[in-house]
Amino acid sequence: MFFRSVRHLPVRLCIIVLSVVALAGCAGRKQPVEDGVVTLTFYNYATPEFLKLYHEDLIPAFERAHPNIKIVMNESLGDQGYDAKLLTLIAGHIAPDLIHVTQQNFPFYAAKDVLLPLDDFIREDKTFDETRYYPQVLDGLRHQDRLLGLPSDFSSIVMLYNQDLFDKYGVPYPKPDWTWEDYLETARKLTIDVDGDGHTDIFGTANPNAYNRWPAWVWMNGGEIMNEDRTRCTMDMPESVAGLQFYVDLSAKHHVAPTPGQSLGMDFEDLFASRNVAMIADSRYAYKRFLRMRGLRFRWDLAHMPKGKTRATTFIWGGNCILRSTKYPKEAWEFLKFLSGPEAARINLEAGNALPAWREAAEDAVMNPTDPKIPKHDIYYLESIAYGRTAPFPPQFAEYNAAMTHLQDSYLGLRTVEDACKLFTNEVNQALAGNVF
Repeated sequence: MFFRSVRHLPVRLCIIVLSVVALAGCAGRKQPVEDGVVTLTFYNYATPEFLKLYHEDLIPAFERAHPNIKIVMNESLGDQGYDAKLLTLIAGHIAPDLIHVTQQNFPFYAAKDVLLPLDDFIREDKTFDETRYYPQVLDGLRHQDRLLGLPSDFSSIVMLYNQDLFDKYGVPYPKPDWTWEDYLETARKLTIDVDGDGHTDIFGTANPNAYNRWPAWVWMNGGEIMNEDRTRCTMDMPESVAGLQFYVDLSAKHHVAPTPGQSLGMDFEDLFASRNVAMIADSRYAYKRFLRMRGLRFRWDLAHMPKGKTRATTFIWGGNCILRSTKYPKEAWEFLKFLSGPEAARINLEAGNALPAWREAAEDAVMNPTDPKIPKHDIYYLESIAYGRTAPFPPQFAEYNAAMTHLQDSYLGLRTVEDACKLFTNEVNQALAGNVF
């Protein structure tokens, strides 16, 4: 699906489980202290990549520096079951001490008040300095003016482009101040039927099929998806509709981006890597794939997202939080700081992960690259922070995700963009008004 699904909490399970949590006071099971060593449980993903990173690198590094704290991983076996398993652990009084969160599920846990505010720790801990993090990223983990977690990694979205294709067809590289009109014209020049059989072989662009890509086009056109306090959906405002219309028209009207049928099951990164698409909007998380795992057999570089009425792009981030139920908040704070600090930043960069939340490490990685294959304009990932935003998710993110199927329908030509935006807005506002999550 073009508007790809996000992790989906079963709504009935959320209501039942967290009702139990409320009655139980979020009590957690206290791990025994043996020989002065406190054991903390950390809930995270069970992907091979995460297992290796944490078990072989991050946790041993932390435990060497903190011999009085032991970290035990409690892992989810799949992305789809992550939140359901966590809610079950909380309700069963065996909640972990810390959890990994994303921009999708953080609002849900924040609204349920199961996360421990960090403000007291920050006031008392003279070793912690908020200015060492980008405020745009740190603010993603605030709720009602309270900081409830720390980011570990992040990336904004910029435009990646195949320099070899641009050179072959005599198309100038994107300029820093290029516009939507420039972007569309560039995409047209790079949409090519190579063998003259009437079928497009190279598309100028391909927009990613993700919830954290299409919002940028709404914002660039002066539209909004939600109001400022995320209590009302505003996707039916004219600027929002027109922004999404431009996005959909790239394939539906201008034919410079492939439709799902033309993609033949390949995702946008596959299409870029196979030289079937000249430009894609992507994050620095793609570096692991493009620089290490497979590599790209052509010259490529980065450009800022094209400017509409205003500049905008989206952020992707990962972070960690302490649950209120922990019996060892001070020790949990130490591990939380470590995961967002300089040593973890170094380890994450060596593993090829996006940009660390630790500002100094992120800037050093960009300004002093150690891999000669890193694109020339890697600095654009830092420059775009100034106008980047996190895709909005209300606590009712399962309902929000379900409503996005209407936006998908507009891309597939099953309904107009205007109708899709109205349906999306109505369903999201109904969920918000019900205040059930």
